[in-house]
Amino acid sequence: MSLLPRSQIVSRLRSGNLVISPVLSDRQIGSCSVDLRMGTVALMVRARGLSHVHPSHYTEQDAGLEERNKRQKLERHEIPFHQPFLLHPGMLTLVPTYEWIALPNDLQAVVTARSCWAREGLNIATATFIGPGYRGIVTLELSNLGQIPIALYPGLRVAQIALTKIASGYQRTPKSSQFHMAFEPQAGRIADGDEAFIDGSKRTALGAETTASTGSVGNHRGTARR
Repeated sequence: MSLLPRSQIVSRLRSGNLVISPVLSDRQIGSCSVDLRMGTVALMVRARGLSHVHPSHYTEQDAGLEERNKRQKLERHEIPFHQPFLLHPGMLTLVPTYEWIALPNDLQAVVTARSCWAREGLNIATATFIGPGYRGIVTLELSNLGQIPIALYPGLRVAQIALTKIASGYQRTPKSSQFHMAFEPQAGRIADGDEAFIDGSKRTALGAETTASTGSVGNHRGTARR
């Protein structure tokens, strides 16, 4: 995999092969990345009086009200342009990028905080990986690692996206991102596909699968010891 330089980024944007829209200024495109702006929605993560996050409360996409109430609350705020949003120390907030992203099947991307903001304490909680073929906004998981609040405004360039070309022979798998075609931030299903490790009623099935997959290995090791 190789990092896409500015010339190739511009070429792909002009041809429509790659979509990062809108690009409001030539300054957004760097030597090998594109700056991303903060959108006009913020989802503030609230504890809702919970003592901890438990993955069993996130296993169903369409969970009932009682189950959803056991999750952390995402308090939605719309932020007009020219109005500040204060990100307090220790706070986690989900915000969308102002840009819509559409990647071709031969590109993947990583989104990180711009270093000038990181030096003020603004952190993107995880380096967001975006797989080939993704379409949608990018959710920025913003946190304040500093000691005083940070004033953020919609439209500010707070993140950057770097693109890498995938070697030939890549084939997309049927599995799609939980957040594909997202228009604004949303909670994730943190235990999706891992229910057998949480729900006791599914442990028997998991144990049977594990035994079946490792049985031949165990038999082989037993033979080797004799």
